[in-house]
Amino acid sequence: MIRKIAAVAIAAGVVLGTAGCNMISHVATNDAYSPSDGAQGHVGDLKARNFLLLQDSTKTILIGSLVNSGPDAVSAALSYTDAGAEKTTQVNLNGYQKFDLGYNGTAPLTVATDLKPGALYKLTLKSGTETAELSVPVLDGTLPEYKAVLDGSK
Repeated sequence: MIRKIAAVAIAAGVVLGTAGCNMISHVATNDAYSPSDGAQGHVGDLKARNFLLLQDSTKTILIGSLVNSGPDAVSAALSYTDAGAEKTTQVNLNGYQKFDLGYNGTAPLTVATDLKPGALYKLTLKSGTETAELSVPVLDGTLPEYKAVLDGSK
């Protein structure tokens, strides 16, 4: 009888000892992260997704998406530096609307900058009284998906 109890206790210890660590360890898939190369940010219900500065030998363009995840309309202001001057572009979004800048039929913002690929470009997103600073990566057309966007913006 004691042998049976000992065998059950050992078996339970082995099962809990080998499987129990998964019950308390960190699950990495629960962490929010940016699954792309672009910058992310949000102010309230307004989310900036995958903002990139793409450049080739002839031009530099700003692309990305704005998403209103709430039911109410929002006004977004994108502030950026173009040839040393501060500029602002307004985008109005209805509830649950997405706006793509530079693809899906919309033109990108053309920007004049001395930054080279690998640098970070500062972009400010504002909606209402809230503001978010984005550090937008500067990339070139090395990757085919970015080359296609650059070539399509001519």
